[in-house]
Amino acid sequence: MGQRHPDPAARRLLLLRRAALADRRAYATELEHLRGGATVAQAAYAQEHADAAAETLRAFDVNTDNVYAAGVIRAEHPIWDDEPDAGRAYVRQEYAEWTRAERARPSTS
Repeated sequence: MGQRHPDPAARRLLLLRRAALADRRAYATELEHLRGGATVAQAAYAQEHADAAAETLRAFDVNTDNVYAAGVIRAEHPIWDDEPDAGRAYVRQEYAEWTRAERARPSTS
């Protein structure tokens, strides 16, 4: 039997949502650490997970020539490699564009 290949747009949406969720969890864990409710290890793990999810999304966008990306700054732009949290900023950019497009879409009800 052949291997299933999901629709690339659906795959990207899954990667985008996973990366956005990981980013939010990392942010919440960082805040919790500052309040004394999370350990340094927990905050570091959450940040590493968010960074990995962001890199996966960026790699997908680069490999598909940004066909599914909607943000102003393309995935392969060197700015995303300049700062430690820049990958997470890419996720925020793409998620903001996706939500903007979803809100602009006419409702089907």
